[in-house]
Order: sequence, then C-alpha cells, then structure tokens
Amino acid sequence: MPQPILQLERVARDFFDGKTQRRVLYETDLALYPGELTILAGPSGSGKTTLLTIMGLVLKPSAGDVVVAGERVTHLPEHKLASVRRMRYGFVFQLAELLPALSVVENVIVAAGIQGGQVSADVRARALALLESFGLSDCLGLKPLQLSGGQKQRVAIARALINDPSILLCDEPTSALDAESSTIVLDTLKQLSRDTHRALLLVTHDPRVFPYADRLLKIDNGRIIFDSRHPLPEENL
Repeated sequence: MPQPILQLERVARDFFDGKTQRRVLYETDLALYPGELTILAGPSGSGKTTLLTIMGLVLKPSAGDVVVAGERVTHLPEHKLASVRRMRYGFVFQLAELLPALSVVENVIVAAGIQGGQVSADVRARALALLESFGLSDCLGLKPLQLSGGQKQRVAIARALINDPSILLCDEPTSALDAESSTIVLDTLKQLSRDTHRALLLVTHDPRVFPYADRLLKIDNGRIIFDSRHPLPEENL
C-alpha cells in the first residue's frame, strides 16, 4: 500500500447554535491513497458534507489533525491553507458553476490564471489536452449555456485538474445529471482515479454510484459505519 496523500487523525467537529454545542462529526480516522476512487455515501444530515469540507481544508476540525502529503496542516493560518489547497487540491461541485461569459477553454484556464500573472502557453496547452481527453474538442469556443449538463460537468472536471492536483474532491457531481450524462462523468472520474499520483473522493447519496468505488464508505449520525476495506458486522450496516 502506498503512502496516503490525505489523512484524518481522530478528527471531530462541533457546532454551537448559540445555546448548545452539538457534535456533528465524531472522532474519525481516514486515509486517502493515490490511484484509488473512494466513495463516501450517506443521507442528508449524516455528516458527509462536514467531513468533506474538513478534508478540503475549508472547515477546521474541533479536534484531531489533518495531514496532507505528510504535513500536519490543521493549525496553519488561512493564507497557508489556501496555498496548500491551490497546490494539492481540485474540487468538483454538484453544479458545474462555470462562468457564463467565458468560453469552455477560458473556464478551464481561469483556475490557473486566477493565481496571478499571464496564463502561459503551457497552461493553455494543458487545458486543450484535458478537454480533448474528455471528448470536448468541438466545444472549445462555446459558452456554458450552449452545453449539456454532462458537458458542463466534464468542463468542471478539466478545470479542477488544470493545476495537476494530487487530491480531487467531488461533491455530488452527478446528482443534477440524467443517467447517460452521469455514466459519462463517472467513467471519466473512474479513469482519472487510475492515475498513480492522485486520490479521488466522491461524496454521494446515490447507490447507483457505488459500483464505481475502489473503496466505499458509509456515514450516518457523524460516524463512519461501513468501510469496504474493513467491513463491520452486518448488523452495523
């Protein structure tokens, strides 16, 4: 087993509603490995979004440590966390969130250009190569409104990959798509997971996504209740 790219060590999270403190994520140990597609499933309110945002360094845990590529990052200041996210992470959301005024290729390179400075020829070439690999060569000059839902989501995946992240976090990326588009997007993510330097986590509530998992996790009431790598007794599923 290779070294994990992302680790959670006894991570927990509490929320305070002004009157009482409530634990929404209990002590969790978890590791993501390169070359592996991990699917995290659970109903609404189960804690999967809290877990995802902690893993993405957007929300700090109330307890425990987050380790990225061997570095403990939990207590880093925000500007350093932003640097880790920029260098190590790619994000794909439920909706593609493309910029409507920009073309397909511009939407992809903006994720690199937003860091400041001129977009290099290498970055543009990488964007074109990514879009071609996703079957979008005929769409380069189109605007988002001219694309199907599946095409938009594949553009969003290309955008997430433009900085060659080692961690790709996907939040319900197929929930707004029809069955055919979902299959195309999931096939794309599955192929990406074969990359030996990248780990993928996909959060979903849809059991139709489960067959794509190399590793399946189920969360409920703030606890991981099933891990296909370490199955629990049947009564706990």
